[in-house]
Amino acid sequence: MNRKRRRVLPLTEQRRRLILERLRVWGEVRTSELAGLFGVSAMTIRNDLNALSAAGALKRTHGGAVSNEPIAREPSYKDKEAQHSAEKARIGRAAAREVGEGAVIFVGNGTTTMQLVRQLPHRERLAVFTNALNHAGALLERPGVSVYVVGGYLRGVSYGMVGGLARRALEGVFFDAAFVGVNGVSLEHGFTLPSLEEAEVMAEVVRRSRRTFVLADHSKFGVVTHARVTGLDGVDAVITDRTPPAEFVRAFGELDVRLTVAEGGESEGEATWLEDTA
Repeated sequence: MNRKRRRVLPLTEQRRRLILERLRVWGEVRTSELAGLFGVSAMTIRNDLNALSAAGALKRTHGGAVSNEPIAREPSYKDKEAQHSAEKARIGRAAAREVGEGAVIFVGNGTTTMQLVRQLPHRERLAVFTNALNHAGALLERPGVSVYVVGGYLRGVSYGMVGGLARRALEGVFFDAAFVGVNGVSLEHGFTLPSLEEAEVMAEVVRRSRRTFVLADHSKFGVVTHARVTGLDGVDAVITDRTPPAEFVRAFGELDVRLTVAEGGESEGEATWLEDTA
C-alpha cells in the first residue's frame, strides 16, 4: 500500500525557518523555550527538530538542538562565485538599471555585486566608489567611469577592504546610491555578514547613502551570520532572484522597502516591484 506523504503546512515551514534563524544566532535551542515562544506543544517542536535534523540542518540534543555550522563561517570567494551564478547575474542586471547619469555610487565587495559591475550600462559622468580590489580592476575596463578605491586591510576571503582605514576613508563622502551584498537576511536580525569588520564598513556606507539597494539571492533569506549591517528598515530596496517567503514580502511592504525579483526569477517578471502584498 502506497502512503501519501504528509504535506508540510506554510505555518510549519515558517516556524522551522525561524527555529533555524534562532539557532544560528544562539547556537542552541531548547524544546521548552521554543514551545513557549511559538505557542505550540513540546511534541510539535520535537517533530520540527527531528525533521530539521533529518534534513541535516541541525544536531539534536537531549531537550533541544545545537547548530552544526559556525556562525562566522565564510566560504572562499571562488566557492561563492560558483554558487547561484546565473541567479546573481540576473540580480546584477536588474541592479544596473538603477544607476543613473552623473551618479556617485558605492558598490560593496562580493560576488553578486561583481555582477552589477560587469553589467553597468554606459553612463556619462559616473563615479563609482568601492572597497573591493577586484571590483576596482573590473571597473577600469568600463569606459567613462571614474573609479575610487576605499583602502584598508584587504580580506583575502572576500577581496574587501575593511578596518579603521576604510571607515576613515568614507568620512565626508556621500553617495546617491549604495549597492551592497549580504550573507544573511533575517526578519529579526536584519542584514548580516560573517565578518564584523566588513559589516562595520557597510553600515557606514549605508549611513552615507541616499538610497541603499541590497543584492541577495534566494539562499540568503532566513539566514543569520556573525555581524549586523542594518535592520530591514535600514535600506530602500532589495533585489533578488525569486519571490522570498511570504513573511519577508509582508515585512518589506510594511516597512516600505521595495522588493524586485529579477528577470527569469520564479513567480515574478522583469523588475516587478512587490508593494502592499500583505
